[in-house]
Amino acid sequence: MSVDPFTIQVAEEVLIDLKQRLARTRWPDELPDAGWDYGTNLTYLQQLVNYWHESYDWRAQERVLNTFPQFTTEFS
Repeated sequence: MSVDPFTIQVAEEVLIDLKQRLARTRWPDELPDAGWDYGTNLTYLQQLVNYWHESYDWRAQERVLNTFPQFTTEFS
């Protein structure tokens, strides 16, 4: 079994695809005054998706994550 170091490098095409899919999110209707009783609160989820679409800096997070040693291995 080998343990191999690696660096996190998400392809730009993957990030572009993610942004496009976030922009195309189709929002469900929400029951009046449901809050969190029937799943995730719609307003909260919309704010979270907006953050990921408009503000989240994946490249900055990549840099932070790559300050830690990263490894892969295979188990059988």
